[in-house]
Parts: sequence; structure tokens; C-alpha cells
Amino acid sequence: MAPTSELKIDGTVIWYDSDVLDPMEPGLFEPDWLRDNGSLRGSAQGRNKAYFLHFSGLDLVLRQFRRGGLVGKFNRDRYICTEVGKGRAMREFALLAWMRRKGLPVPRPVAARHRPSGLLYRADLITERVPGARSLAEVLQECALPERDWIAIGSVIRQLHSVGVNHADLNCRNILLDASGQAWLIDFDKCERRESNRWMKQNLARLRRSIEKEKRKHKRFNWSTDDWSVLMSGYMEGGVPQAR
Repeated sequence: MAPTSELKIDGTVIWYDSDVLDPMEPGLFEPDWLRDNGSLRGSAQGRNKAYFLHFSGLDLVLRQFRRGGLVGKFNRDRYICTEVGKGRAMREFALLAWMRRKGLPVPRPVAARHRPSGLLYRADLITERVPGARSLAEVLQECALPERDWIAIGSVIRQLHSVGVNHADLNCRNILLDASGQAWLIDFDKCERRESNRWMKQNLARLRRSIEKEKRKHKRFNWSTDDWSVLMSGYMEGGVPQAR
């Protein structure tokens, strides 16, 4: 298990992997600091805005937790205060660390910040960037996948389910493929460990809906129902991940 260290600054709590960052640099959570220090490499829009950064030889992703839906229109990034360990970023940090110990292909958690302000708090998470990886949605806009990649995706989802992790937002943008064809799972906000139940089928149904939605949005999107059948064969045959 990678050591988790804690840094406290004026009420703000930061958890970090001291095998990766030692000492911890709090400025890594601040886009302006990253820009001023030449560490910012780009950003990606989404409900949780992501910044890509390079620091101390590492390629990292900073994700700022944002609220969605109607609430997000007037409260962009604040949550009702809770104890540190139950904060959004801290829970995802801990879950990612646990899944990696179980052998699942998920990003390495590097640091998480819980920043209280009165009765509310903000949350931020830093993970290692998966080298050369692109989302399934991006790849399918360019080319069709070979059967082995669909099988790999199905197998990884089965491994996730075999250890009882319910991915609350399993969609084709939260599945990455690297240059070797390895499938990775990302964005575990609001995800949790649960007993086996119908949520497993719901995860798969959500993924299929997201693929079908992308198919309707793009004139060129290389996916067919036969691909789904191959993914499901990978899911049915997928095994238990190998612990690290």
C-alpha cells in the first residue's frame, strides 16, 4: 500500500502519496500557480474541469469537482461540509488507492484536497495521467476497434464488478484505451463498493446508452451492435484482477 500523508494548511486538508510527491506542493491545486510556474499543459471542459500538468517529471491531471444540474447553475463547486474522510475528493482518492491494490487499471491517485469554507467545502483531486490514452468515444470517431479491444473493455468492467465497485457514471468517455490496447477506467466520483446486485446490469446499460448517444451525435462513429456482443463476451469471460 502506498503511504498516504496528510498536510494541513489553515483548515484545508491535503492527502497525498508521499512515494510520488515528497514534499507536497500545495500550488499544484491552483491553475494560476501552475501557469506561472510553467507546469500547466492544457485543460479539458466537462462538469468536473480537468487541467493537465507536468511537475517534477510527472504527467498529472487536476480535477476540480463541480456541481451539475440545476444546483450547479447557482452553486458551481461547493458542497455541504462533512468530515474530511467523507469529502468527495478524499473518498475517490481512497477508492482509487484500494482499486490499484486490487490490480484494477485505474489512475494512480496522487493528492486530494478538502477545502472548507464556513458550512461548505470545495474538493480537488490529482491523479497520474495514463500515458498515450484516449477515451473510447474519441477513438470510435476515428476508427473501428478490433475484437480484442472490445473484449479487453468487457473484461475490465467485469473485474471492476468482481471486487464490488459500482461505477456511478460508466460511459464511453470514462473508458480509456492506451497505445497497447489496455483499457482503463476513470472518474470515480460518487462511486462506491457494494454487494452484488442489479446495479451491475445498470452499469452496463448506462454504458450502452452513452455509446448509442455518441452514435447519434456523430456522422462517423464506428460502432455496431455486434461490437456490443463482443464486449459482453469479454465481460462474461473476464476474471478477477491480480492484486499488486
